[in-house]
Amino acid sequence: MGWFRPRGPAARPAVSVLAEADGEPAGSGVLLPGQHLLTCAHVVNSALGRSDLLAPDHPGPVAVRVRIIAPGVTVEREAELRAWIPPRVEDAGLGGYEWNGDLAVLRLAEALPPSLRPPVWHPMAKAQRVRAWHGSGEPGVFADAEVTSCDGRFGYFDGHDRSLDVGQSYSGGPLWSDDESVVVGLVTAKLDVHGGLVRRAWGIPWQRVRRELDGEGLAHLAARPGDGAPDHPAYPDLVALLDGPPPTCDGWARCGRAVARQLGLGHRDDGSPSAEEFARLLLTHERALPALVAAVRATSGELAEELLALARSHRLPRLLSPQEYERLVRLLDALPAPAAARIPAAVRAALPLAAVPAELLSGGGSWAPLVEHLEALHGDSAADPYGGVAVPRLLRAVEYVAASCRPADGDGGDSSAALREWCDRVAARLGVPGTALRDRRKDAAEWAKQGRPAPPRVLVELRAVPSRGDGPERYRMRLWCDDGTGPQPVSEQDQRPRTPGEVAREILAVVGPLRRAGGSVLPVVELVVDRDSLELPLDDWEDPDQPLPRVLGAEYPVVVNCPELREIGGDGILSDWRERWRRLDSEEPLYIDDEAAESTRALYGLLMERRFAGRADIVASRQRRSAAVQTCLAAGVPVVLWDRGDKPGSPALGHFTDRHGHLPEQVRIYRAMALRRPLTCPGRPVLAWADPDLLPPEGAGRPVPEEGPERPVEHVSVAVPCERPAAYDETSDDWLERSPAGLRMSPPAGAEPLDEPVPDPLTEADWPPPDTDWPPPNAGRPLPVLELADPTDSDPEDPEDFAW
Repeated sequence: MGWFRPRGPAARPAVSVLAEADGEPAGSGVLLPGQHLLTCAHVVNSALGRSDLLAPDHPGPVAVRVRIIAPGVTVEREAELRAWIPPRVEDAGLGGYEWNGDLAVLRLAEALPPSLRPPVWHPMAKAQRVRAWHGSGEPGVFADAEVTSCDGRFGYFDGHDRSLDVGQSYSGGPLWSDDESVVVGLVTAKLDVHGGLVRRAWGIPWQRVRRELDGEGLAHLAARPGDGAPDHPAYPDLVALLDGPPPTCDGWARCGRAVARQLGLGHRDDGSPSAEEFARLLLTHERALPALVAAVRATSGELAEELLALARSHRLPRLLSPQEYERLVRLLDALPAPAAARIPAAVRAALPLAAVPAELLSGGGSWAPLVEHLEALHGDSAADPYGGVAVPRLLRAVEYVAASCRPADGDGGDSSAALREWCDRVAARLGVPGTALRDRRKDAAEWAKQGRPAPPRVLVELRAVPSRGDGPERYRMRLWCDDGTGPQPVSEQDQRPRTPGEVAREILAVVGPLRRAGGSVLPVVELVVDRDSLELPLDDWEDPDQPLPRVLGAEYPVVVNCPELREIGGDGILSDWRERWRRLDSEEPLYIDDEAAESTRALYGLLMERRFAGRADIVASRQRRSAAVQTCLAAGVPVVLWDRGDKPGSPALGHFTDRHGHLPEQVRIYRAMALRRPLTCPGRPVLAWADPDLLPPEGAGRPVPEEGPERPVEHVSVAVPCERPAAYDETSDDWLERSPAGLRMSPPAGAEPLDEPVPDPLTEADWPPPDTDWPPPNAGRPLPVLELADPTDSDPEDPEDFAW
């Protein structure tokens, strides 16, 4: 070992390879990287119950049971045989009790807890004091010995007089060097010398383990820290730098001690590390170089700058020293819940061009993974012209998080001050100019002050007017504008029926003036509908009287909002709706295909399992699509995306995988692309978008009693009590006749005639009803009941009649 060394006793997880017959330990093993472990081949033979322990033939694609034991944790896993290096007793140059090979690499079927880590390997050498542990993992069952001979192929060790003797179930286990806290080989065989007093055994040294694994292409599994450092492009530059004049009068020893303390390593009490060893450490421990910069900054700023320049030129990944990293993670993890909920928005605002995985923005118990991702990103601006470096993106993001903290969060502003102090210290170590950091802090403060205002919106409510004969489809429309002060009705809200072209013309006339001067965010057209009109193709409508098409969905983001469905579940669903919206940026979207939408219970179960997912992408087939859409909206999912076209596979949804952009704008761009390339963009996307802070006007989008006594839909039926006319006869349906004067009821033969004709609800003069606000109140309409039937009950021959 060199000047640096592991500190204190290393963690020693015991690995038991269990016998197939009785589950008792057949031998031991040692953990390797990547869910692998190493043992002797004869231990695997023993576990499989083979009579010849040194049988060289491959046992085939087998798996054995292993148990890993460490303080406070015990796990069992299946381990598949990945590499077989059979015992070779016929090789030349072997003694009577020796053989080559005898190694097996197993791979665990499941990952281990983070606390169970592979040990560090080191070459075996004569006079090393070693300890072998029994495969049972019992804390007191170990044998102490000393290496008495080692030629790189075989290492003989003799047990101490007052120590346990190596025996069965020790084979395949590690030989630990207590002095250096490393593994130097594997226990392999015990020599029984008749009448002898020496407790002698031999093991496979690390040197031979690595050679044998190298022959199988697996040398990396037994590599030591720093083995590959001399091949790193930065290695010669580091050696040259560290071989120069030391930054302090006592040489590199003080810096070495400071780095070792931050990395949790031990060190020799005398001398100092060589330039080669120090360079290997800096390239092996990812936070060692930032720790060295921190150690030399106060005494040699020039050397600190050279080290930082070298790290930047070779793209070394870590920006923070161990202390800086741990301090930042503690600060972020300790943020009050309201402040922590704003971290995703702050990071996106600070780094609008950076691709930050959504799972990192969810927190997941700790913000450490997010910190590690951000510190690997490069600076967000050009270097200072006077020689300073760019502000790292991590520091910019932390400044935005600090700016988003508020006294009302519950910590009195302490979090914000602590995060800014952390930024000041790190910037000083990195040589970032104070003016550059202050500029970023000012940007963050302005962002926090302004927030992220919602784009202006035009709210549209449409109600279909049944067509008369072959006449065009017509709609009654109400419009509201919301420029941030809440929905305001537009003009007189007259209720004359309009064609789709007239609807588009009026909306375009209203939405144009809402474009903010110099703003890049387009106003949003929000269609407020009941559950029967979710696929109303408003985005396809255009003004036919313009020289340009003026297609609504190509010029502006068009979304739908259905408050009726959202109110089905009551206060509980409304609470879920708000929480789902809050986590829209951090939770992965739901992906709902035919399997997920197989039945009501299955889909409900998924929605409750992912109770805070804010977005659902529905790719279910056409027969199940409408039911799945309405169920998601009824469960409080605020963002639901689907394709209303007939193409299988919902082709449009494949274009909206970028979760970092504004989804309504992405959908608008796709609709515009579809006008130019209809063959490559055949989808017809529909986006339901419901921000809990931007509610539609009261009563908008709700059905009214005049719409009929019963409204059957694909999976939601609502019955409204309605008295029948006295002259109603269920046996006849030919007594309704339409005349220019209106809809009249002509009773069948023998029925009493009606005194007054029933007014036609379609005539403009009678709409809206006198002395009432439009739309009529929803009084008397019972709470809707979601009725979903098993989709397997549908008639496959008639998919049009499919209903849940």
